[in-house]
Amino acid sequence: MRKTLFSFSILVMTGIIFFSCSSSTEPKKEVKEVIAKLDDFKGYTSWTKVDTRFGPDPLLQTAHGVTDSLFRVVYVKDNVKPSSGKYPVGTMILKELRDANNKLQGAITVMVKRGGSFNPDGNGWEWFMTDTGLTTILSQGDNATAGGGMCASCHAGANTNNNGTDWVFNHP
Repeated sequence: MRKTLFSFSILVMTGIIFFSCSSSTEPKKEVKEVIAKLDDFKGYTSWTKVDTRFGPDPLLQTAHGVTDSLFRVVYVKDNVKPSSGKYPVGTMILKELRDANNKLQGAITVMVKRGGSFNPDGNGWEWFMTDTGLTTILSQGDNATAGGGMCASCHAGANTNNNGTDWVFNHP
């Protein structure tokens, strides 16, 4: 009986040690702020393609340099989708322009959900415009500074009355 009780005790202690070492009691840490760099956008063609449209959007018209003869292709990193109408911190959405021969045109534009205390009036989004080779950031900033305020003034239309689209026009 003592031998069985001793063996049972050893078994229970081993289980306790195993489970206490293998499972964390700490909650998963939430990302507070993401500061994107140009290199973070490289390889975007492996991201999830969420939209391709030809010509200017009726709402956006020629924003991002779109003309009647260009394709707008939108990618999102890590196939991120909004939850309760908001994208998580770290979301990266990129738009490129291509001609009929599939050649990049104009500039590449990117929205990054930076979070933290960055751009509270823009729900934490940071706006970027780069050259097509992703070698130079042409414009970057918050609602007031990126594109001279044009990025936010246009994307605010996607967030009219806080309608749950989180400043994004084409969202999955």
